[in-house]
Amino acid sequence: MRICYVAADVAVPHYRGSSTHVYELARNLAKLGHEVHVVARRVNSSQPRLEMLDGIIIHRFQRGIFFSSRRSSFSDTRARGSYRGNTSTLLWKSYEVYLRTVFPIYIAMEVARVVKESTIDLIFERETSFGAGAIASVLTGRPLVLEVIGNRVTGLQLSRSRKIIAYSRGMFEDKEQASKVVLVTGAVDTETFRPDPASGEEVRARYSLGDSPVVGYVGTFQEWHGLSELIEAAQEILHSRGDVKFLMVGPYYRETQEKVTAAGVSSAFIFTGPIQYEQVPRYMNASDVLVAPYNPERIESTEQVRRHGLGSPLKVFEYMAVGKPVITTDVKPISDPIQDGVTGYLIPPGDSKALCSSILRVLGDRPAAEKVGAAGRQSVIANYSWSIVAEQLGGIFEAVISSDGTPAN
Repeated sequence: MRICYVAADVAVPHYRGSSTHVYELARNLAKLGHEVHVVARRVNSSQPRLEMLDGIIIHRFQRGIFFSSRRSSFSDTRARGSYRGNTSTLLWKSYEVYLRTVFPIYIAMEVARVVKESTIDLIFERETSFGAGAIASVLTGRPLVLEVIGNRVTGLQLSRSRKIIAYSRGMFEDKEQASKVVLVTGAVDTETFRPDPASGEEVRARYSLGDSPVVGYVGTFQEWHGLSELIEAAQEILHSRGDVKFLMVGPYYRETQEKVTAAGVSSAFIFTGPIQYEQVPRYMNASDVLVAPYNPERIESTEQVRRHGLGSPLKVFEYMAVGKPVITTDVKPISDPIQDGVTGYLIPPGDSKALCSSILRVLGDRPAAEKVGAAGRQSVIANYSWSIVAEQLGGIFEAVISSDGTPAN
């Protein structure tokens, strides 16, 4: 089967979660014998327009038709966490209009060309491509399967899709499209993300962590990741355990760093900046406990979250895969892979005191924490590998193509 995975808003490969998701899913579909073409975002002119990587064929297109995107949050790793940056309101609104009108038509034409040249059987569109895949489906007659991560779905995407892949039950409950929805889970590469004490010790030595207990966070420092709560918890933790360190890994950390300084706990925090994706497991292995204290109430579009739900908890799967105890919030679907006290620990969202208590509990009983970490890894191996998800999607794609009456190549 030949598949065109349209993810025009995502750089592939990259260390961000969206990039990891697209890359791993495409790579594992290719491992199953499918020919996978990924339409991805070209961040700058140094990236090749066409590249074969890990068995997948990547076609890259810049956001501007005649120019490169100079404010890309994929390339500006020291940004303050906002794609918009210092762009004026008028220019930003104009750009948003462009992204929802001209840009998807441009990408759709390119996708249609790929479909024709490579005799693609099926178009698989990530929702953040603004309907480019749906338009290409209309132009070429190829069936469309839509992948929904968040809440930027267009009417054309919904109407044109044969099936809708969703990662949260709440996204389409009581909606007319519910009959099209197939619920799948996120996943992790359990070979890349695995226990590796030696690499963890190297990272600890690099940052002079010594024998200090280390609380780890990996991410893009969005406010809804529970960073304010983590800073509040750190203030309490350091009163009773002054030797604890917080290893903060990822880009867009400046605002969080300023808040840490204002809270008077900067000596306990280490900000590494962006790390290459394949190096991330080393930093996870350097930690004694890994935290993902998501707080959806801090997302600007909280009503959209209530209506559609959150996406798959990729970071939680990665944390669990390295065999470390994980603390995250009891919010669906983030909490789905966690059995509290068995494969991880759950706390109420926005509760810094509960986060503090949970961290101290883990650090105070290392044997129990190690047992929970090991159980977490076994759980993701059994239930949340990318190969499992790819097999499920491959079956869905085959069924769609069969119902379309066109045999797959």
